[in-house]
Amino acid sequence: MDSHLILEPTFPGTVVERQGKSAAEFLDGLFFGTKGLMLSQVREITKLETSVIQNWVNRGWVQKPVEKRYSANHLARILLINMLREVTKLETIVHILTYLNGSANCREDDSISESQLYIYICDILDEVDYETILSGSLDRLIESRATDYREPFPGAREKVMNAAKLILTYYAASLVKVRADRLYEQAVEPVLKV
Repeated sequence: MDSHLILEPTFPGTVVERQGKSAAEFLDGLFFGTKGLMLSQVREITKLETSVIQNWVNRGWVQKPVEKRYSANHLARILLINMLREVTKLETIVHILTYLNGSANCREDDSISESQLYIYICDILDEVDYETILSGSLDRLIESRATDYREPFPGAREKVMNAAKLILTYYAASLVKVRADRLYEQAVEPVLKV
């Protein structure tokens, strides 16, 4: 099995092809010269149903859009939830994000912006392999990606490190699940249909 984590040529949580771009370039390109994205654009990027996104907003898992527009932080939080939801409970994902940044509707207690976290995660995914994640040696790699991170309050760095490790581990598990599902579809389903 290929040990590199990036299986698909898309940004995690999206259907948007990477085409050699970094996550920072992806987000910057989406939000350059705009006041934010409309719900239809978020749907197009994620292939999530309108009702799913609105449900996450109504439950307080994603901050309410401002003037019906989703910011980079809104989108990044949606992408983080979307990239992990196939492998763990939505409540668990939200607990991780709440541990990291408190309420989705309050920015004052954030350890890191969701957009910066998403960029860190994507940058790490460009380098990491399964063995690094499974061996628990992510600290050094996360630290190397977060050299520009400035702790807004004592203990924030530790929260960022812990949340990043959790997100990366769950994401690796989701990729393994995708591979297992594809193998099942290719090997077992054809035999059962006979």
